[in-house]
Amino acid sequence: MRLTISRAAAVLVAALAVAACGSQHAAPRVPTHATPPAAGQSGPAAFVTRARQVTAQWDRSTAARVWRTGLVLMDASDLTPVPSNAGFSSQREKDAFGSGHFRLAGTLPAGPLQGLVRWADGTTLRLPLLTANAAFADLAAQLPCGGPYACGQLTVTGAQPGTVTVGTSRGLASVPAWSFTVAGLGWKVSEVAVARGALVVLPRYASVPAPGRNTPGVSGLTAVSADRRTLTLSFIGSACDAAWGAYRYESNATVVAGSWEKPSAGNTPCPLVGVLRTARVTLARPLGTRVVLDVASGLPLVRGSRYPDGPGCHDRRARHRPVIVPSNASAAMATVADSLGRAGSQAYADRVGAHLTQQR
Repeated sequence: MRLTISRAAAVLVAALAVAACGSQHAAPRVPTHATPPAAGQSGPAAFVTRARQVTAQWDRSTAARVWRTGLVLMDASDLTPVPSNAGFSSQREKDAFGSGHFRLAGTLPAGPLQGLVRWADGTTLRLPLLTANAAFADLAAQLPCGGPYACGQLTVTGAQPGTVTVGTSRGLASVPAWSFTVAGLGWKVSEVAVARGALVVLPRYASVPAPGRNTPGVSGLTAVSADRRTLTLSFIGSACDAAWGAYRYESNATVVAGSWEKPSAGNTPCPLVGVLRTARVTLARPLGTRVVLDVASGLPLVRGSRYPDGPGCHDRRARHRPVIVPSNASAAMATVADSLGRAGSQAYADRVGAHLTQQR
């Protein structure tokens, strides 16, 4: 039997499913626009209003002040990065890691850590660094377990100086870290050793101000043209879209991007799949050093940046908590939202509620 769902709901559920692992941290797309904008327009009034709010919020942020001169991590999961070949012997072990359930059985180095942050272009930055004991305190966050059972404790037996490669606003960087030996794990657990007050970590979803109902965003900056006037943007759409595209709003320091879609005519059931879409916008002037922001989440987009896994994969800083799914959500929506909610993605369920409210 072929599973089908209404066209608008398909976009939402597909976005939720993609967000579960390996997604970027822009907001799921919910609303649709029946009529695309005319060429050259910045977008409808709701988009422009939201874009102005996002621009103002960014201009006041700490991240904006240090975006090109300091250390800005693109996601909190990079504070405790998990190697690509790492694994866990059980769900209990994985939950313990994700919840920061570590205990110390041994002595950690007492001396200070030495090192610089280094970017691929040779640029370096000296920042205050954590001792091994301070880094362990950050590692052992002791958050509530994600499952219905106690997840136990992982035992740290020692530590040594090391480095990790993380995604930053200035590209990939090698950052000083403490490498902890954990009993039972076949790989070292690394914790970034830069003092937390000396860096900025972008949130996974930063809807400040709260997202509007008619301002769907974009999930990635795919390319910038040679003359830096054309941006190629990506987002998740429905398999039944007849047309789609993107908006832009420009200021002196930023370019805010959003997306639109036009459903095909009729009310034909739509396959429950999401489709990766791309669209281009042409800027009034070259991008220069301006930052590209997603209109839905308010977060910056960096071309070629390695975005971490979404909630529920290995992000130990996504708090595990129940999700509140609207009572009028479909079974498919509730199932997907619930699986994400166990890793702290209430924002996605809230978007479900906003979508359903519009459909009344």
